[in-house]
Amino acid sequence: MDKIKELALHITGRVIVISDIHGEIELFKELLKKAEFCRDDILIINGDLCEKGSNSKVVVRYIMELCAANPNVHVTEGNCDALVDHLLKENPQLLNYLTSQEHTLFKEWLEEAGYRLENYVTIQEVKEVLLRHYSNELEWLTSLPTAIETDRYIFVHAGLEDRDDWKETERGNAISMPSFLQKSHRAGKYVIVGHWPVVNYSTEIPSDNPIIDEAKKIIAIDGGNVIKPTGQLNAFIIERRTEGDSFSHVYVDKLPTKTVATAFKADPEMKGAINYPFYTILQVQKGDFFTLCSQPETGRLLQVKNEYIKQNENGDFTVKTDVSCSQISVNKGEAVSMIDENCSGYALIKKEGTTGWIPRECLEQSHL
Repeated sequence: MDKIKELALHITGRVIVISDIHGEIELFKELLKKAEFCRDDILIINGDLCEKGSNSKVVVRYIMELCAANPNVHVTEGNCDALVDHLLKENPQLLNYLTSQEHTLFKEWLEEAGYRLENYVTIQEVKEVLLRHYSNELEWLTSLPTAIETDRYIFVHAGLEDRDDWKETERGNAISMPSFLQKSHRAGKYVIVGHWPVVNYSTEIPSDNPIIDEAKKIIAIDGGNVIKPTGQLNAFIIERRTEGDSFSHVYVDKLPTKTVATAFKADPEMKGAINYPFYTILQVQKGDFFTLCSQPETGRLLQVKNEYIKQNENGDFTVKTDVSCSQISVNKGEAVSMIDENCSGYALIKKEGTTGWIPRECLEQSHL
């Protein structure tokens, strides 16, 4: 990769890392407030500012303004931000992408400038309009570094190749390689990445919280914001100290909350999750609320909520989407986030970033 930015961090102080905002401006602002971000903090936005969410143009504009006003704000490029390359190189396939996506930065820009995508038949026409109205934004996006290197950390959107000189990593891999936490690197520093939702790595109780692998020196922080039904936007916080750094995180999401009316203790045998891409299941024994299923790719036996099972045209069974197969313990009076309370017998909730099932009767009911 060619665009590597070297950054000197203070010996003490905070570094706040956020990735995969995906056009969610209100969540981003809420997260900055929750993290108590101030001018003395270093803020690193680790790729994928735009696409998928509903307000990419405002996110890009807001972060550009943050960078201009505060020298402690730094941004790396993600695969979604790098779509600008396809525009400038006039990739004809980009037009198909824009047509198929409900929310995309270029479509938002066209509409803001008074144009409609369906009025254009070539990507060259789209490029001409966007360059005329958004040349500053396009130039800023193309100037973003692929990686930021500091004394103890490398910030890159997706990952690094496992090679002696990590700087020789191909740019395309750096911004789009999948499941970096299952790979390795030889950079000798912590590599902090987004891109691949951390819940995809879950094998026990599914969680959207950042994962720290000290042995591999990899920290994955993508909470699945917009991408996952349980998704959240994470802020990974590095507290710099002379005696050694410490880590913490905060998160925000869009889920409604309810209060637990009756405590519930989870069955320790009911744990696990089905996550992308391993959706295929084999039914073993059907119950009133959950069906015992085996997962061919892993050989695991999991209790899958009946409403999340579907049969395909070829007769095979899969789950409809990522789903927790775990129960989760709750205490009376706790506030929990509601993911799905429309299933029989049980509600799917999130507590402190982890997802599981509890009996619906445990929740306070709304009264008209």
